[in-house]
Formats: sequence, structure tokens, C-alpha cells
Amino acid sequence: MEAAIRWSPHSTAQTPRFLIIDVAANRLRLCQIDSFNKNKVNYKQLCLRDKLPNFTAFDWSKKDEHIVGIGSASGEAVIVQVDAERPNADFIHSFPIKHQRKCNSIAFSSKNFIATGLDRVRNDFCLNIYDLNAQNYATSPEPYKKLASSEAISSIKFFTGQPDTLIAGVSRQCIRLYDLRDSGSVGVAQYPTRQVHNIAIDPLDENYFISAGTAGDPTVTVWDQRFVKQRTPGEATSSSPVLEFRPIVDNTQSTTIWSLRYSGTKKSSFGVLANTGEFKMVELAQHSHRLQPLESPPTGAQAGSSPHYTKISHTLKYPWYHDRLRGTEHTRVIACDFMAAGNPLDGQCALALYPNREVEVIKVPSPAPKITVTALDEIYSNREVIAKPSQGEGIIAEDLIDLQNRTLTEKHRIAPVKDSLTGRLDKLAIDAPQRSIPLQSDTESSGDMHEDLLNLGWPDVKVDLPDYLKSLQTQKRRCLEGYGLDCRKNRDILSNDPWLVDAWNLIERMDALAWGDGMIGAGLDLRYLGVSAIWNNKLTSYDNRLFDVDIKPSENLFIAAVKDVCSAKEFPPFTGIQTSYPEHRQLCLALCGWNLSEKGLMEKCMTLMDKGEYYKAIVLAVFKGYKDIALDLLKKSLQQKLLQNVGLGAVIACDSVNEEQRHMCAWMADMTDDPYLKALLAYFIAGDWKTVVDMPQLSLTDRIGVAFKYLDDERLTDFLRFTEAGATISGDISGLIFTGLTDHAIDLLSRYIAKYSDVQTAVLLLSRACPLYIPSDARFPLWREAYLNQMQIWRAFMARTHYVKEHGKCSLTREGKPLLKPTAPSLAVRCPNCQQNLALRRDAKSQKQYLVPSTHKHHHSRGGGGPPGAPPRPPTTPFQSPQLACPNCNTQMPRCGLCMLWLGSPDPGVKLGGSGGASTSKQAGANQILQNEDLEARLMVFCMSCTHGFHGHHARDWFGRHAMCPVPDCQCMCGLVR
Repeated sequence: MEAAIRWSPHSTAQTPRFLIIDVAANRLRLCQIDSFNKNKVNYKQLCLRDKLPNFTAFDWSKKDEHIVGIGSASGEAVIVQVDAERPNADFIHSFPIKHQRKCNSIAFSSKNFIATGLDRVRNDFCLNIYDLNAQNYATSPEPYKKLASSEAISSIKFFTGQPDTLIAGVSRQCIRLYDLRDSGSVGVAQYPTRQVHNIAIDPLDENYFISAGTAGDPTVTVWDQRFVKQRTPGEATSSSPVLEFRPIVDNTQSTTIWSLRYSGTKKSSFGVLANTGEFKMVELAQHSHRLQPLESPPTGAQAGSSPHYTKISHTLKYPWYHDRLRGTEHTRVIACDFMAAGNPLDGQCALALYPNREVEVIKVPSPAPKITVTALDEIYSNREVIAKPSQGEGIIAEDLIDLQNRTLTEKHRIAPVKDSLTGRLDKLAIDAPQRSIPLQSDTESSGDMHEDLLNLGWPDVKVDLPDYLKSLQTQKRRCLEGYGLDCRKNRDILSNDPWLVDAWNLIERMDALAWGDGMIGAGLDLRYLGVSAIWNNKLTSYDNRLFDVDIKPSENLFIAAVKDVCSAKEFPPFTGIQTSYPEHRQLCLALCGWNLSEKGLMEKCMTLMDKGEYYKAIVLAVFKGYKDIALDLLKKSLQQKLLQNVGLGAVIACDSVNEEQRHMCAWMADMTDDPYLKALLAYFIAGDWKTVVDMPQLSLTDRIGVAFKYLDDERLTDFLRFTEAGATISGDISGLIFTGLTDHAIDLLSRYIAKYSDVQTAVLLLSRACPLYIPSDARFPLWREAYLNQMQIWRAFMARTHYVKEHGKCSLTREGKPLLKPTAPSLAVRCPNCQQNLALRRDAKSQKQYLVPSTHKHHHSRGGGGPPGAPPRPPTTPFQSPQLACPNCNTQMPRCGLCMLWLGSPDPGVKLGGSGGASTSKQAGANQILQNEDLEARLMVFCMSCTHGFHGHHARDWFGRHAMCPVPDCQCMCGLVR
């Protein structure tokens, strides 16, 4: 490190000063900021001290702004005066040492102590502390304290709030805490680690400090001194770091951390400077929510036990070799320091020094402003609604179709449609020939069109905030409308998204093929496999697919299973290219929906014609080998004047085209923007079906159908491999035709979730195969749990229960054994704030303050007692009603809407049974007092509409005579809710 820059701890807004340390030139320059020219700092030199001894460490005094300490290369601590009012003063004092060696670090304390950390030498101390308060310190060479015998010290820092305590890094061993008031010399505590360089203490919270790795190891470790063990004789100490960043900066080239500094203006914020010129800002935070550990964590999963996490990070300067810079090594930042005390600018700022000694100010981006979004997707500011979702006009599909039409019309500058909902939907289809929005562009792939649809034209189109807030309710409204495992119902709910409709059509075809053990052959279950697994005769997991566990999975077994399935289904003979695997092609075409008979194809084409998709109906008939049906459809279209392309019939009727016809096809292809017609003409021009297969504008299912019918085995294998990889990487939902519902589908859907945040669809699609055929992947259980919790927040209790029931039916083995563990009871009392179960945890030792004193053992299951096995408590009367709180988030329980007492506590108004003085005596037992208690008094009931709660018996008595909620101004007709 050839130079450094240090902001003065004594700076003020009127005198913003800093020190430039030229290590190579043995020079110190005291400078003051004059002005700022954008990011460039204009400064003047106040004092220059040169011809100093060679030094390798430096620090600024905490008490005297004119004193700087440097650690010389020979190990001496040197005191240098840098006074702007006396620039020619030559005050220099050094503290000699016995054995000369390099000084690695020097530090001042707020009590005016100075410490030096030296390289190791045998039988000598390497950590010397000098007291600058002593009157004879200039004449007495002996240190105030000698520590760390024969241990190299790499870094030193004093605690500002504890000036008698310092922390030192012992080279390649540990970080050690020393208390200068302690008579011993071994330290009071230590952290075993190899990250012992560039130690920095957070001045705003001195419990935390950071350290860095050695040269070539860009690792930063965060420590908390409160968690370190105290040293005791004969006991080894060990402490784990709070966080570890490995690596914290780019290390594609040899990287070493040059500087590690806390900002001093914001808690838990520090900056890292590497020798490559990269300057990174990291801000840490910690959450207070306590996560409940899983009963059996998934294989390979690690529980996040630490509450600390990285809140935000900024790369303020990139390495000199980064693509954004395209500079040279001589243009990188060589030193940085934060402007803490007396910063003339607002916010967090840092000074950056360049090799030519130019100084630049770097402003740390301020955090994005926070907004308050309610559960109803309303945005609040100062308790006032500033934006809320626009009013829905019908089902979610209708609202989204209108919104998608508006945004995509604006993006592509197309006149908006004004026809019916069905017409608008047809124009939004993947392969519609006459869409009113430009999703038929021959330059966009099917995946790009889907992304354009889901992102509402962003970033080219800025959606109005109310409309955007309405789109955030998509998953919730779909859930409430019945989005689940029913394919036919799902198609209606998802009618605004043809790609998802196509995915559920695929699932429906898989269900139809698997009906009545239709996908079982040779003792192997082939349900929910994609075309890649079937064509490659390969599965990643055979769980619950083999009927005989003694059978060894093999390629021959898979081939035999495919042949048995095709034989049992009596598929027509394969007609297409010569192949070695006709049965595999038949089964894959069935998954694509291409195994229709002539009658079935005619019905499907007529359906497309009724929707206005004329070219698609004609072209698909040609692709599937039925030219006679294609010509009949074209003839009907021409007779009804639906199409004007008369010459297309002559081209279709020919087995081959001549040069003139080829030129005519090229002309027609240039004139049309319909993807299916363009694909057919491309085939006639090139005479190769590979041109059709490689057109990304077509539906992926139809491209695969053409490939299985017309490509040879080798080209088909290559096409499937490359196209599946592309669909998986991009998170294209259409790629499920490749993966099926297997392990590869989870990889694809994980990227789909990362791209569109649609956990709902991923969970519902995989529910048929997880955990039946995919038992070991930990991602699906996490997604499922997240979706169940989300339905709980949406208060979609019936939908949640229905899904759990249907998923349980899908998770039964052939022997009827359920693979899902019983879920938590649907009828559970949950906190309205965090939606967690209010049932007390058995291991909740920290929740004792939230428990209500109980005198009856049955209260344990009603939220009113202690955990089973808890020690006995002082006897209490049933008339005490302490405030209850959620054991998870500490939110207080709601009050009864009638008696205004806390729910979950005994009701003093309940008439107790029993006779004589035994039942009313203060010494009577809890069983005698509560033996005739009204059981409904223990219940808590809530209205699912207005969410007000009541004691069970109070609600029974009130709603026996009234229908309206008793809470003033509520006006909810709770008594009519069923």
C-alpha cells in the first residue's frame, strides 16, 4: 500500500480536514477541503512533514488534533506534530525498542495511550503500550505495559468507550482482548481465527468489530465481544463469528483487503477497499423474529440460527479490470476513509484517493424510502391512504385482460380492441393469428411474449399505481376463485394467461394418460414424465415407481415399459420419419396432444376456426400429416371470405415446390406476421422441418410435436437437450413438456418463481408428484409451507383446507399409505398479527411471561395454561385476568366484543357450579371450582368477515337474539354468516 488517506477525527463543518499519508515518500500532508466540483474535492495543503523515517503504520491522536503516530519499519513508535498554525514545527519523538522489527499496527486510545504491534521475535514482547500522559514519557523509554510475548501482532484497536481495553490480532492465531487494568499479560478473552488483520470497531456500537484475512484472502468476519468466553485456567476458549463474508469482494484476480473501516455515521455500516480498487459498502441488521426449528431439517439444509443478516450492500467503486471501467491498474482507487465528524455534506460520504493524489468524494446511496402497504394492498402515509387498488370489474382474469390489453397496446402503439371478452382473449393467445396486441411479432419468442404479458410491458410502459396494486392481488383472487388442482376449473381462472392454460392442459393430458394405470408397464410407473425422460429412457429418481423393489432400474426396463404402455393404449402405427424408437415417439406425441385420429383432429381444427385462428387450424393439419383436412379448411375459409390467400392451397397440395413457387412462398412469408403461416412457408422454402422446429415464435408444444414426427433420432436428441436447457435457465413454464413433474421440473420452477414470484402455480403443479415421486427435494416443502401460510394470511381457510385434502389424495402410494405428515389442525386459533398458532410450544422457555396462571389442567389446550410438565405455580383465583399475548410476536390477544375482557382468560362472569362452602372456599381445588364451568366459556370465536372475537358463551347468547355485530359502528351481520 503506497498511500493512505485519513479523515481527521477533530474535523468540524468549518474546518473539514484530512491527512494524506505517502508511505512510499515518507511524507504526511495535512489538507483542508476548499470546495467540491461535483465529486472532485478541491483542497489546500496546510502542513507538510517529510523526510520521516520509513513507516508502515499510522494513526491520529484521539485527544490532540496536532499529533499523529507512525510505526516505523524498525518497530519504533514515532510521535509527529502536524499543526496548521505552526507548519514548520519539528516536534518528533520516538520510543526505542530492544529488538528491531517491523511495526504492523499503531493505535491511540481516548486516554492518550499509544500501542504498537510488532512482528514476532523470540523472548521479547510484541505489544507495547506507552502512556503519553506521563510527564517523563519523553525521557523514559520503557513502555507502560508489555504484552504478547513472542507473538506477532498484526492489528490493534482501542475501544473508545472502554479506553483501558484494546483488541489485538495475533498473527495466524486469534483475536485477543486485553484489559490494561489487569495485572496479567495473557489477555482476558480471545477469538480463535485467522482473520486478524485490519481490525475495526464500530464507534456507534462497540460490541461489534470486524477483521479481515491475510494477503490473498478477501474474507471479512464480524464479531460480537459479548459472546466471547472469559479465559479460565485450563479451559480452551472458542467463539463463533456473527457473520463471515467469504469473499466479500471480487476475487477473480489475486485480491487483498487494504482497508476496513466503519462509517461512524450509521450503525453496523462498514466499507471494504481491496487492492484491485474495489470499494464496497455493507450495512448489517438483525431481526428479532424467532424462527421455530424444523422437526427434521431437509438433507443439506442449514438453519439460520444467527439473527444478523446483510441489509444492503453497495459496490461504490469497481475493480480496475471491470467491464464498466475499462481502465488500467494505475487508475484504481488506492485509499479510502469515511467522513464522519464534521462532514460538510449530507449522508454517508467517503474520501477516495487516486495514484495521482486526486481526491474524490463518494456518496453512499441513501436507502429507498419506505412505504406502508396494508393487507388490502393499500399504501398509507401518515395514516392517510395515498393509493389503493382500482376497483375490480369481475373475475381476476377479466381485470387482467383489460389491463394487459391497455399496457401492451401502449407499448407497441397498436389501436386498442373494443370487442368482447372472448375476442380479446383470443387475441392474447400464444398462437392467435390476428391479435390486437403485438404478441405475434416474428422477432419475439414465445417465452419473450409470456414475459411481456406478465410484466405488463415494463419497463417501456409505466402502469398506473392503482392498476399495479390491483395486479398484486392476482394470486389472492385466484385462490379465492378456486385455483387448485382441478385442471378444467383452473383453465377458466387463468384465461388471461394462455401459457399457464397450456401448462394445465399438459397436466390434464398426463392425468388422462395415467387413468386406470394407463402409464404402467413392465412393473414401472411412468406417470407425469416429460418427453425428455421418455425419449432418453432415463429417470433421476425411481422412488415409488417400481412395483418390485428387487428389480434393478435399467434402460431395457424403461424401453419395455414404454412398449407395454403403447401396446395397452393401442396407439395407431407411427407415421413419420424412419426411427428406431417408434413407441417412444408415439407416447411423446400423445403428451403433446398430437395423437388425435382424423375425426379428433377435425374437431380440434373446427374449434380453432370458431375462435378465429384460421391459419393455425390449417397449418396444424398439414404438420400432422392431414393435407386433405387442411385443404377442406382452407376451402371453407375462402368461401366464407375469412381468408384471401388463394395461392396457399396450391402450395399445400404439392408434395414439392419448384423455384417459382419457392419465390412466391418467400414473398408471402414476408407479407404475413402470423407465426404458423410463416412456419409453413418456411418449410416449403427450405424443405427441412428443422426450420419449423427452430422457430421460437411457435408454441413449444407444437415445435416438439413437429420434431418427434419429422426429425431423425440424432437431431431430435440434440434439439431436446438444448431446448430444455434454455427453457430451464429462462424459467419458461412451457418447458414442463420436457421435464414433466420430476426433479428437473423443480429446477425450472425455481427459476420461474425467481422471475415472477408465482409460488402458487409452482406448488399446485407439483402437488401431483411431490412427495409421491419426488420425496427428497427440500424446495417443494418450503414452497408448500409458504403457500399455506399465505392462504392463512388471505383468510382463505376453506381453500386451504380443500387443497390440503386434495394434496393428501395425490400423495398415496399404491398400497394406500399416505406420504404426507398430518398437517396442523385447520381449526386453530391464530394470532391476527403474525398468523402463527397461539398454541403454546412445549420448549418455549422464553415464553413464560406470556402464560396465564392456570388452576385447571384442561386449560393447557385453550391458551390459558402453562406448558405440560411445567412446575407448579402459586394458586390463583379464576377471577384474575392478566393480559395475554401471542407467544410468537408478543401482540396482545384481542378483547371480547361484549365483555371487553382479554380472550383466553377465565371469565369472572361465569356462574360456577357446586354446592355448599366447598365450591366457594378459598382453599378449594381447581377441579372443584371449575367442574361445572360452561364449556363454551373456554372457547374463542371470531367472525370471519369483521374479525371481531368473543367468548364462546357470549357469542351464543348475543347472536341468539341479534344478527348484527355488538361492536359499535361495525354493522357486520355476523349472525347471518354461515
